[in-house]
Amino acid sequence: MNANGFREEELVTRKVKVGNEWQSRTFPVVGGRLRILHENNDNLSIQTEIVKLDNDFAVVKAAIESQKGKFDGTGTASVQRDAKLADSLVELAETRAIARALRFGGIGVEYTGAEEVSHVPSMEPERQQSSSKGPESVFPEGNGNGKNTANAGAQHFAAGREESKPQHCGNGRATQAQCRALYALTKRANYRDEDVESMLRPLNASTFQDLTRESASQLISSLQTEVAA
Repeated sequence: MNANGFREEELVTRKVKVGNEWQSRTFPVVGGRLRILHENNDNLSIQTEIVKLDNDFAVVKAAIESQKGKFDGTGTASVQRDAKLADSLVELAETRAIARALRFGGIGVEYTGAEEVSHVPSMEPERQQSSSKGPESVFPEGNGNGKNTANAGAQHFAAGREESKPQHCGNGRATQAQCRALYALTKRANYRDEDVESMLRPLNASTFQDLTRESASQLISSLQTEVAA
């Protein structure tokens, strides 16, 4: 158990980019805060309220009352940010709200909750490219004409669906460049096939080619933020 009262199994570590450097940061799970709350309070109250709920966005407010007083916190969740948990936006927003209220109440005040950074991949930063190579592109290898290249990762959808030929998107649909970017970004973010399906389902799409250009653009921006975090 560390000096803040959290057990080792209640802490997770993420690599986050601060400036131009990758640093390890520690985040406690909400269960650790709740355990400490119950162990130190004979009488307490936890209440939550849904403030806003749309198809792709949820806002929940939590009110924690302990022997120290009453503390409120608000949590949000969205399909774009939390694609892997798109079917549980209310639960995720509620968990984040409770974590923030507990933090305001003095439990791990210096720690952002693990659930608030659940969209950040748990991975080591990618090794720097050799100085003889150019910066890595988010697009698969190739010249953009749809021809196959030696990069096997560019030929498969997430867990390995073959992309044998370029798929022509209709008017208003995602462009080939957008589709290639989405393939590359989800691979870099370590998305599994079911993660991609969960991300696309709220957008009424089963593949990247089914997306509208606007939806594809929004997903690319969200994934770029996630990969860079």
